[in-house]
Amino acid sequence: MSPDARHAASRVEDAPDADFSAFDPTMALDAVVSCDEREIVARTAAELPPYLALEALAQACGLHLRRRHDFAVRAFLASVSDLVHDPGLGRSPLTIRATLVAETSAGAAYDVVTDGVPTCRMLMGHTPLASPDTFFRQRFEALCTRS
Repeated sequence: MSPDARHAASRVEDAPDADFSAFDPTMALDAVVSCDEREIVARTAAELPPYLALEALAQACGLHLRRRHDFAVRAFLASVSDLVHDPGLGRSPLTIRATLVAETSAGAAYDVVTDGVPTCRMLMGHTPLASPDTFFRQRFEALCTRS
């Protein structure tokens, strides 16, 4: 078995009872605390499974990127690097600070810190939309009112 296959198998063994059937990405972020041109600060609820906490990190970056472009881009996670392994990620509420460190016409790089600790770097891709995305604009505005 290759090292990559062993690693993937060990991750499944670590969570044999994990049930991903109820994955609801709308539960990842609880609030947007602040947002400006360079960064977003967001908060999660407590007791998130680790995969939903990771989703929250990506959503924070995606919301920032969409807002930066007045919701006229589709944002997507392209890659995650330097992710610090934390088996308890999501057990307690997280404060996520995603800081834009570089941007091109097709993507943006973010340094992501949770509760003051460097957590990962996320590369987000983006493509233009014909008209602004009202769904994500409304979601962003709703999350801002929860802070």
